[in-house]
Amino acid sequence: MSEQRSPVPAPAPPGDAPVPPGDEGDGIGADPLTDRIARDMRAGLRVAGLFILTAVHLGLALPALLASLRGYDQPWVQLFAFTLLTLLIMVDALLGADGRGRPRAWVVLGLTCTVVASTVSTSRLPVEEFIGTPHWTFLEIGWFGVLLLFDAGLGPTLVFIGGHLAVTLGQLLLAGVPTREAASGMAVSALAICTFQVAAAMLARSLGECAADASATAREQERVRTEAAVAAQVHADQRARYAELDRSVLPLLTGLADGSLSPGDAAVRRRSAVEAARLRRLFAERDHAHDPLLHELRAGIDVAERQGVDVQLAVRGASAPVDRRLRRALTEPVLAALATAEHSARATVVRSGGLVRVSVVTDSPRTTLTALTEIPEPAERGVRVRTVRSEGRLLVEVSCILDTAVDGAASDGAASGEGDGAALAAVPAARGHSSSSEVSPS
Repeated sequence: MSEQRSPVPAPAPPGDAPVPPGDEGDGIGADPLTDRIARDMRAGLRVAGLFILTAVHLGLALPALLASLRGYDQPWVQLFAFTLLTLLIMVDALLGADGRGRPRAWVVLGLTCTVVASTVSTSRLPVEEFIGTPHWTFLEIGWFGVLLLFDAGLGPTLVFIGGHLAVTLGQLLLAGVPTREAASGMAVSALAICTFQVAAAMLARSLGECAADASATAREQERVRTEAAVAAQVHADQRARYAELDRSVLPLLTGLADGSLSPGDAAVRRRSAVEAARLRRLFAERDHAHDPLLHELRAGIDVAERQGVDVQLAVRGASAPVDRRLRRALTEPVLAALATAEHSARATVVRSGGLVRVSVVTDSPRTTLTALTEIPEPAERGVRVRTVRSEGRLLVEVSCILDTAVDGAASDGAASGEGDGAALAAVPAARGHSSSSEVSPS
Protein backbone atom coordinates (compact mmCIF):
# COMPACT_ATOMS: atom_id res chain seq x y z
CA MET A 1 0.00 0.00 0.00
CA SER A 2 1.41 3.33 -0.94
CA GLU A 3 -0.64 5.54 1.42
CA GLN A 4 -2.22 5.06 4.81
CA ARG A 5 -3.52 7.54 7.32
CA SER A 6 -4.18 6.20 10.79
CA PRO A 7 -6.18 8.09 13.41
CA VAL A 8 -4.38 9.56 16.39
CA PRO A 9 -5.93 8.07 19.54
CA ALA A 10 -7.39 10.59 21.92
CA PRO A 11 -5.77 10.77 25.38
CA ALA A 12 -7.55 8.75 27.99
CA PRO A 13 -9.39 10.63 30.73
CA PRO A 14 -7.58 10.80 34.08
CA GLY A 15 -10.19 8.56 35.68
CA ASP A 16 -9.58 5.80 33.13
CA ALA A 17 -5.86 5.48 33.75
CA PRO A 18 -4.81 1.88 34.29
CA VAL A 19 -4.00 0.83 37.81
CA PRO A 20 -0.34 -0.19 38.10
CA PRO A 21 0.43 -3.65 39.45
CA GLY A 22 0.35 -3.76 43.18
CA ASP A 23 -2.10 -0.86 43.57
CA GLU A 24 -5.28 -2.87 43.26
CA GLY A 25 -5.80 -2.83 47.01
CA ASP A 26 -4.56 -4.43 50.17
CA GLY A 27 -6.49 -7.64 49.67
CA ILE A 28 -9.33 -6.73 52.03
CA GLY A 29 -12.60 -7.09 50.20
CA ALA A 30 -10.73 -8.08 47.03
CA ASP A 31 -13.10 -11.02 46.55
CA PRO A 32 -16.68 -9.72 46.46
CA LEU A 33 -18.09 -13.24 46.24
CA THR A 34 -16.33 -14.33 49.45
CA ASP A 35 -17.43 -11.14 51.21
CA ARG A 36 -21.03 -11.64 50.13
CA ILE A 37 -21.12 -15.28 51.24
CA ALA A 38 -19.43 -14.45 54.56
CA ARG A 39 -21.87 -11.58 55.11
CA ASP A 40 -24.86 -13.83 54.47
CA MET A 41 -23.48 -16.52 56.78
CA ARG A 42 -22.80 -13.95 59.51
CA ALA A 43 -26.34 -12.68 59.22
CA GLY A 44 -27.73 -16.20 59.56
CA LEU A 45 -25.50 -17.07 62.52
CA ARG A 46 -26.30 -13.76 64.17
CA VAL A 47 -30.00 -14.56 64.01
CA ALA A 48 -29.29 -18.06 65.32
CA GLY A 49 -27.17 -16.69 68.20
CA LEU A 50 -29.86 -14.16 69.09
CA PHE A 51 -32.46 -16.92 69.07
CA ILE A 52 -30.32 -19.12 71.35
CA LEU A 53 -29.68 -16.26 73.77
CA THR A 54 -33.39 -15.36 73.86
CA ALA A 55 -34.31 -18.98 74.49
CA VAL A 56 -31.79 -19.26 77.35
CA HIS A 57 -32.86 -15.91 78.75
CA LEU A 58 -36.58 -16.61 78.74
CA GLY A 59 -36.59 -20.41 78.91
CA LEU A 60 -33.91 -21.04 81.55
CA ALA A 61 -32.89 -17.85 83.33
CA LEU A 62 -36.40 -16.45 83.84
CA PRO A 63 -37.85 -19.67 85.39
CA ALA A 64 -34.78 -19.92 87.65
CA LEU A 65 -35.21 -16.30 88.71
CA LEU A 66 -38.90 -16.65 89.43
CA ALA A 67 -38.38 -19.91 91.34
CA SER A 68 -35.77 -18.29 93.60
CA LEU A 69 -37.24 -14.79 93.83
CA ARG A 70 -38.60 -15.23 97.40
CA GLY A 71 -35.24 -16.48 98.62
CA TYR A 72 -33.31 -13.33 97.70
CA ASP A 73 -32.77 -10.72 100.42
CA GLN A 74 -33.19 -7.95 97.81
CA PRO A 75 -35.31 -9.26 94.92
CA TRP A 76 -35.34 -5.90 93.15
CA VAL A 77 -31.61 -6.29 92.42
CA GLN A 78 -32.27 -9.52 90.52
CA LEU A 79 -35.20 -7.97 88.68
CA PHE A 80 -33.07 -4.97 87.72
CA ALA A 81 -30.35 -7.23 86.33
CA PHE A 82 -32.87 -9.29 84.39
CA THR A 83 -34.51 -6.17 82.95
CA LEU A 84 -31.14 -4.75 81.92
CA LEU A 85 -30.20 -7.96 80.10
CA THR A 86 -33.61 -8.04 78.42
CA LEU A 87 -33.09 -4.51 77.11
CA LEU A 88 -29.68 -5.49 75.75
CA ILE A 89 -31.24 -8.35 73.77
CA MET A 90 -33.99 -6.13 72.38
CA VAL A 91 -31.61 -3.32 71.34
CA ASP A 92 -29.20 -5.77 69.68
CA ALA A 93 -32.09 -7.32 67.74
CA LEU A 94 -33.13 -3.87 66.50
CA LEU A 95 -29.57 -3.00 65.47
CA GLY A 96 -29.30 -6.22 63.49
CA ALA A 97 -32.57 -5.70 61.63
CA ASP A 98 -30.89 -3.66 58.88
CA GLY A 99 -28.19 -6.29 58.30
CA ARG A 100 -25.27 -4.04 59.25
CA GLY A 101 -22.54 -4.96 61.70
CA ARG A 102 -22.58 -3.93 65.34
CA PRO A 103 -21.06 -0.54 66.14
CA ARG A 104 -17.94 -0.81 68.28
CA ALA A 105 -19.41 1.54 70.86
CA TRP A 106 -22.47 -0.69 71.21
CA VAL A 107 -20.32 -3.79 71.73
CA VAL A 108 -18.33 -2.09 74.51
CA LEU A 109 -21.49 -0.76 76.15
CA GLY A 110 -23.28 -4.10 75.89
CA LEU A 111 -20.40 -6.07 77.40
CA THR A 112 -20.02 -3.53 80.20
CA CYS A 113 -23.72 -3.69 81.07
CA THR A 114 -23.61 -7.49 80.96
CA VAL A 115 -20.68 -7.70 83.39
CA VAL A 116 -22.33 -5.13 85.70
CA ALA A 117 -25.63 -7.04 85.72
CA SER A 118 -23.87 -10.34 86.44
CA THR A 119 -21.67 -8.86 89.19
CA VAL A 120 -24.54 -7.09 90.94
CA SER A 121 -26.78 -10.17 90.77
CA THR A 122 -24.11 -12.55 92.01
CA SER A 123 -22.97 -10.26 94.84
CA ARG A 124 -26.16 -10.96 96.79
CA LEU A 125 -25.81 -14.79 96.71
CA PRO A 126 -24.54 -16.96 99.56
CA VAL A 127 -21.71 -19.38 98.84
CA GLU A 128 -23.88 -22.49 98.70
CA GLU A 129 -26.06 -21.02 95.92
CA PHE A 130 -23.25 -20.23 93.47
CA ILE A 131 -23.74 -21.84 90.04
CA GLY A 132 -27.07 -23.22 91.17
CA THR A 133 -30.66 -22.34 90.39
CA PRO A 134 -30.52 -18.95 92.19
CA HIS A 135 -27.43 -18.03 90.17
CA TRP A 136 -29.46 -17.59 87.00
CA THR A 137 -27.07 -15.07 85.37
CA PHE A 138 -24.34 -17.69 84.98
CA LEU A 139 -26.54 -19.55 82.49
CA GLU A 140 -26.52 -16.74 79.94
CA ILE A 141 -23.70 -14.23 80.52
CA GLY A 142 -21.31 -16.22 78.33
CA TRP A 143 -23.89 -16.23 75.51
CA PHE A 144 -23.91 -12.43 75.59
CA GLY A 145 -20.17 -12.52 74.94
CA VAL A 146 -20.58 -14.99 72.09
CA LEU A 147 -23.27 -12.84 70.47
CA LEU A 148 -21.69 -9.39 70.92
CA LEU A 149 -18.15 -10.53 70.06
CA PHE A 150 -19.27 -12.61 67.09
CA ASP A 151 -17.51 -10.41 64.54
CA ALA A 152 -14.36 -10.03 66.68
CA GLY A 153 -13.30 -13.67 66.41
CA LEU A 154 -12.60 -16.54 68.77
CA GLY A 155 -9.90 -14.90 70.90
CA PRO A 156 -11.93 -12.00 72.35
CA THR A 157 -14.86 -14.34 73.02
CA LEU A 158 -12.67 -16.78 74.97
CA VAL A 159 -11.17 -13.86 76.91
CA PHE A 160 -14.63 -12.65 77.87
CA ILE A 161 -15.82 -16.11 78.95
CA GLY A 162 -12.60 -16.65 80.92
CA GLY A 163 -12.86 -13.21 82.48
CA HIS A 164 -16.43 -13.88 83.55
CA LEU A 165 -15.36 -17.16 85.14
CA ALA A 166 -12.55 -15.35 86.98
CA VAL A 167 -14.92 -12.67 88.27
CA THR A 168 -17.40 -15.32 89.40
CA LEU A 169 -14.60 -17.28 91.11
CA GLY A 170 -13.45 -14.14 92.88
CA GLN A 171 -16.96 -13.42 94.13
CA LEU A 172 -17.23 -17.03 95.27
CA LEU A 173 -14.04 -16.79 97.33
CA LEU A 174 -15.19 -13.49 98.82
CA ALA A 175 -18.48 -15.09 99.83
CA GLY A 176 -16.70 -18.03 101.45
CA VAL A 177 -14.90 -21.26 100.66
CA PRO A 178 -17.31 -23.99 99.49
CA THR A 179 -16.97 -27.61 100.50
CA ARG A 180 -15.19 -30.11 98.27
CA GLU A 181 -18.46 -31.67 97.10
CA ALA A 182 -19.98 -28.24 96.33
CA ALA A 183 -16.87 -27.11 94.50
CA SER A 184 -16.91 -30.27 92.35
CA GLY A 185 -20.55 -29.71 91.43
CA MET A 186 -19.87 -26.08 90.59
CA ALA A 187 -16.93 -27.06 88.35
CA VAL A 188 -19.01 -29.63 86.46
CA SER A 189 -21.85 -27.15 85.97
CA ALA A 190 -19.48 -24.42 84.79
CA LEU A 191 -17.77 -26.82 82.39
CA ALA A 192 -21.08 -27.96 80.89
CA ILE A 193 -22.35 -24.41 80.42
CA CYS A 194 -19.13 -22.96 79.00
CA THR A 195 -18.59 -25.89 76.61
CA PHE A 196 -21.62 -24.95 74.53
CA GLN A 197 -20.58 -21.30 74.53
CA VAL A 198 -17.01 -22.06 73.42
CA ALA A 199 -18.35 -24.42 70.72
CA ALA A 200 -20.49 -21.60 69.32
CA ALA A 201 -17.48 -19.25 69.36
CA MET A 202 -15.40 -21.83 67.46
CA LEU A 203 -18.19 -22.14 64.91
CA ALA A 204 -17.98 -18.40 64.35
CA ARG A 205 -14.22 -18.70 63.85
CA SER A 206 -14.65 -21.31 61.12
CA LEU A 207 -17.03 -18.98 59.28
CA GLY A 208 -14.26 -17.36 57.23
CA GLU A 209 -12.95 -20.71 56.01
CA CYS A 210 -16.46 -21.87 55.14
CA ALA A 211 -17.10 -18.66 53.21
CA ALA A 212 -13.82 -19.05 51.29
CA ASP A 213 -14.64 -22.67 50.42
CA ALA A 214 -18.17 -21.73 49.37
CA SER A 215 -16.92 -18.89 47.18
CA ALA A 216 -14.30 -21.17 45.60
CA THR A 217 -17.01 -23.70 44.81
CA ALA A 218 -19.27 -21.00 43.37
CA ARG A 219 -16.43 -19.65 41.22
CA GLU A 220 -15.66 -23.13 39.94
CA GLN A 221 -19.29 -23.68 39.03
CA GLU A 222 -19.39 -20.32 37.28
CA ARG A 223 -16.20 -21.18 35.40
CA VAL A 224 -17.67 -24.47 34.22
CA ARG A 225 -20.88 -22.75 33.11
CA THR A 226 -18.90 -20.04 31.32
CA GLU A 227 -16.72 -22.59 29.53
CA ALA A 228 -19.82 -24.52 28.45
CA ALA A 229 -21.47 -21.34 27.15
CA VAL A 230 -18.30 -20.29 25.32
CA ALA A 231 -17.93 -23.76 23.80
CA ALA A 232 -21.56 -23.71 22.65
CA GLN A 233 -21.12 -20.24 21.12
CA VAL A 234 -17.89 -21.25 19.38
CA HIS A 235 -19.59 -24.36 18.04
CA ALA A 236 -22.52 -22.29 16.76
CA ASP A 237 -20.14 -19.82 15.10
CA GLN A 238 -18.23 -22.63 13.44
CA ARG A 239 -21.44 -24.17 12.13
CA ALA A 240 -22.50 -20.78 10.78
CA ARG A 241 -19.13 -20.36 9.04
CA TYR A 242 -19.29 -23.85 7.57
CA ALA A 243 -22.82 -23.17 6.31
CA GLU A 244 -21.56 -20.00 4.64
CA LEU A 245 -18.70 -21.93 3.04
CA ASP A 246 -21.17 -24.55 1.81
CA ARG A 247 -23.10 -21.85 -0.02
CA SER A 248 -20.15 -20.05 -1.63
CA VAL A 249 -16.71 -21.66 -1.49
CA LEU A 250 -17.52 -25.35 -1.82
CA PRO A 251 -19.55 -25.00 -5.06
CA LEU A 252 -16.66 -23.05 -6.57
CA LEU A 253 -14.10 -25.67 -5.56
CA THR A 254 -16.38 -28.45 -6.78
CA GLY A 255 -16.76 -26.77 -10.17
CA LEU A 256 -13.00 -26.31 -10.52
CA ALA A 257 -12.41 -29.91 -9.50
CA ASP A 258 -14.89 -31.52 -11.91
CA GLY A 259 -14.00 -29.21 -14.79
CA SER A 260 -17.38 -27.49 -15.04
CA LEU A 261 -15.67 -24.18 -14.26
CA SER A 262 -12.62 -23.03 -16.17
CA PRO A 263 -9.81 -21.15 -14.41
CA GLY A 264 -9.25 -19.23 -17.63
CA ASP A 265 -12.69 -17.62 -17.42
CA ALA A 266 -12.49 -14.04 -16.12
CA ALA A 267 -15.76 -14.43 -14.21
CA VAL A 268 -14.42 -17.56 -12.48
CA ARG A 269 -11.19 -15.78 -11.56
CA ARG A 270 -13.15 -12.83 -10.17
CA ARG A 271 -15.40 -15.16 -8.22
CA SER A 272 -12.34 -16.96 -6.84
CA ALA A 273 -10.81 -13.62 -5.79
CA VAL A 274 -14.01 -12.65 -3.97
CA GLU A 275 -14.17 -15.99 -2.12
CA ALA A 276 -10.47 -15.75 -1.22
CA ALA A 277 -11.08 -12.28 0.24
CA ARG A 278 -14.04 -13.59 2.22
CA LEU A 279 -11.94 -16.41 3.62
CA ARG A 280 -9.18 -14.02 4.64
CA ARG A 281 -11.77 -11.81 6.30
CA LEU A 282 -13.22 -14.87 8.05
CA PHE A 283 -9.78 -15.72 9.44
CA ALA A 284 -9.24 -12.08 10.46
CA GLU A 285 -12.47 -12.12 12.50
CA ARG A 286 -10.78 -14.53 14.92
CA ASP A 287 -7.90 -12.13 15.59
CA HIS A 288 -7.79 -9.76 18.55
CA ALA A 289 -7.28 -6.43 16.80
CA HIS A 290 -7.57 -2.88 18.12
CA ASP A 291 -9.62 -1.91 15.06
CA PRO A 292 -11.49 -5.02 13.80
CA LEU A 293 -13.14 -3.23 10.86
CA LEU A 294 -9.85 -1.95 9.52
CA HIS A 295 -8.14 -5.28 10.24
CA GLU A 296 -10.70 -7.27 8.27
CA LEU A 297 -10.67 -4.76 5.41
CA ARG A 298 -6.90 -5.04 5.17
CA ALA A 299 -7.25 -8.83 4.92
CA GLY A 300 -9.34 -8.36 1.76
CA ILE A 301 -6.96 -5.72 0.41
CA ASP A 302 -4.09 -8.14 0.85
CA VAL A 303 -5.81 -10.60 -1.51
CA ALA A 304 -6.13 -7.88 -4.17
CA GLU A 305 -2.48 -6.92 -3.75
CA ARG A 306 -1.46 -10.54 -4.27
CA GLN A 307 -3.24 -10.31 -7.65
CA GLY A 308 -0.96 -7.41 -8.62
CA VAL A 309 -3.35 -4.56 -7.78
CA ASP A 310 -1.85 -1.44 -6.22
CA VAL A 311 -4.23 -0.51 -3.38
CA GLN A 312 -4.07 2.76 -1.44
CA LEU A 313 -5.83 2.94 1.93
CA ALA A 314 -6.83 6.15 3.71
CA VAL A 315 -8.31 6.13 7.22
CA ARG A 316 -10.00 9.13 8.82
CA GLY A 317 -11.52 9.22 12.28
CA ALA A 318 -11.00 7.22 15.45
CA SER A 319 -11.96 3.58 15.80
CA ALA A 320 -15.60 2.93 16.68
CA PRO A 321 -17.07 -0.33 18.02
CA VAL A 322 -18.88 -2.20 15.25
CA ASP A 323 -20.34 -5.67 15.72
CA ARG A 324 -19.33 -8.57 13.49
CA ARG A 325 -22.48 -8.72 11.36
CA LEU A 326 -22.33 -5.01 10.63
CA ARG A 327 -18.63 -5.24 9.76
CA ARG A 328 -19.44 -7.97 7.27
CA ALA A 329 -22.17 -5.84 5.71
CA LEU A 330 -19.77 -2.90 5.40
CA THR A 331 -16.90 -4.86 3.85
CA GLU A 332 -18.79 -7.32 1.62
CA PRO A 333 -19.52 -4.88 -1.27
CA VAL A 334 -15.99 -3.44 -1.00
CA LEU A 335 -14.40 -6.88 -1.31
CA ALA A 336 -16.53 -7.60 -4.36
CA ALA A 337 -15.47 -4.29 -5.93
CA LEU A 338 -11.80 -4.95 -5.20
CA ALA A 339 -12.09 -8.19 -7.16
CA THR A 340 -12.94 -6.11 -10.27
CA ALA A 341 -9.75 -4.02 -10.02
CA GLU A 342 -7.27 -4.47 -12.85
CA HIS A 343 -4.26 -2.35 -11.84
CA SER A 344 -5.09 0.08 -9.04
CA ALA A 345 -7.66 0.82 -6.35
CA ARG A 346 -8.17 3.34 -3.58
CA ALA A 347 -10.03 2.44 -0.38
CA THR A 348 -11.20 4.93 2.22
CA VAL A 349 -12.56 4.46 5.73
CA VAL A 350 -14.24 7.48 7.30
CA ARG A 351 -15.67 7.51 10.84
CA SER A 352 -17.16 10.67 12.26
CA GLY A 353 -20.18 11.59 14.39
CA GLY A 354 -21.55 8.06 14.58
CA LEU A 355 -21.27 7.57 10.80
CA VAL A 356 -19.07 4.82 9.34
CA ARG A 357 -18.33 4.88 5.62
CA VAL A 358 -16.21 2.42 3.65
CA SER A 359 -15.61 3.13 -0.02
CA VAL A 360 -13.36 1.94 -2.83
CA VAL A 361 -12.57 3.20 -6.34
CA THR A 362 -11.18 0.67 -8.83
CA ASP A 363 -10.02 0.78 -12.45
CA SER A 364 -12.46 -1.88 -13.62
CA PRO A 365 -12.75 -2.84 -17.28
CA ARG A 366 -15.88 -1.76 -19.11
CA THR A 367 -17.06 -5.38 -19.38
CA THR A 368 -16.97 -5.67 -15.61
CA LEU A 369 -18.82 -2.40 -15.06
CA THR A 370 -21.87 -3.82 -16.76
CA ALA A 371 -22.19 -6.48 -14.08
CA LEU A 372 -23.32 -4.20 -11.26
CA THR A 373 -25.61 -6.91 -9.95
CA GLU A 374 -22.49 -8.75 -8.75
CA ILE A 375 -22.02 -6.12 -6.03
CA PRO A 376 -23.94 -7.75 -3.15
CA GLU A 377 -26.73 -5.87 -1.48
CA PRO A 378 -26.45 -5.36 2.31
CA ALA A 379 -28.20 -7.86 4.52
CA GLU A 380 -28.23 -5.63 7.61
CA ARG A 381 -30.84 -3.00 8.26
CA GLY A 382 -29.61 0.59 8.04
CA VAL A 383 -26.64 -0.13 5.72
CA ARG A 384 -26.64 1.91 2.50
CA VAL A 385 -24.69 0.94 -0.62
CA ARG A 386 -23.97 3.35 -3.49
CA THR A 387 -22.37 2.29 -6.76
CA VAL A 388 -21.14 4.77 -9.37
CA ARG A 389 -19.58 3.72 -12.68
CA SER A 390 -17.78 5.82 -15.20
CA GLU A 391 -15.31 5.25 -17.99
CA GLY A 392 -13.01 2.58 -16.61
CA ARG A 393 -13.83 3.42 -13.02
CA LEU A 394 -16.09 1.88 -10.38
CA LEU A 395 -16.99 3.49 -7.05
CA VAL A 396 -18.65 1.44 -4.32
CA GLU A 397 -19.53 3.20 -1.07
CA VAL A 398 -21.09 1.54 1.98
CA SER A 399 -22.23 3.57 4.98
CA CYS A 400 -24.25 3.20 8.15
CA ILE A 401 -25.05 5.27 11.21
CA LEU A 402 -24.01 3.73 14.53
CA ASP A 403 -25.34 6.44 16.82
CA THR A 404 -29.07 6.92 16.24
CA ALA A 405 -28.99 10.02 18.40
CA VAL A 406 -26.95 11.92 15.80
CA ASP A 407 -28.94 14.68 14.17
CA GLY A 408 -30.46 13.34 10.98
CA ALA A 409 -29.70 16.38 8.90
CA ALA A 410 -26.07 16.43 9.93
CA SER A 411 -25.72 12.74 9.25
CA ASP A 412 -27.27 13.02 5.83
CA GLY A 413 -25.06 15.95 5.02
CA ALA A 414 -21.98 14.02 6.06
CA ALA A 415 -23.10 10.99 4.07
CA SER A 416 -23.67 12.94 0.92
CA GLY A 417 -20.95 15.55 1.02
CA GLU A 418 -18.00 15.06 3.34
CA GLY A 419 -16.49 11.81 2.11
CA ASP A 420 -17.81 11.74 -1.42
CA GLY A 421 -15.67 14.59 -2.62
CA ALA A 422 -12.37 12.71 -2.52
CA ALA A 423 -13.88 9.45 -3.74
CA LEU A 424 -15.88 10.89 -6.59
CA ALA A 425 -12.93 13.04 -7.61
CA ALA A 426 -11.13 9.83 -8.45
CA VAL A 427 -13.92 8.95 -10.89
CA PRO A 428 -13.45 10.97 -14.12
CA ALA A 429 -16.38 13.20 -14.91
CA ALA A 430 -18.18 11.74 -17.92
CA ARG A 431 -21.62 13.18 -18.32
CA GLY A 432 -23.92 10.96 -20.25
CA HIS A 433 -21.81 7.89 -19.49
CA SER A 434 -22.16 7.54 -15.70
CA SER A 435 -24.92 6.12 -13.65
CA SER A 436 -25.47 5.34 -10.00
CA SER A 437 -27.63 3.11 -7.89
CA GLU A 438 -28.44 3.23 -4.20
CA VAL A 439 -29.84 0.47 -2.06
CA SER A 440 -31.43 1.07 1.32
CA PRO A 441 -33.01 -2.07 2.75
CA SER A 442 -35.91 -1.76 5.12
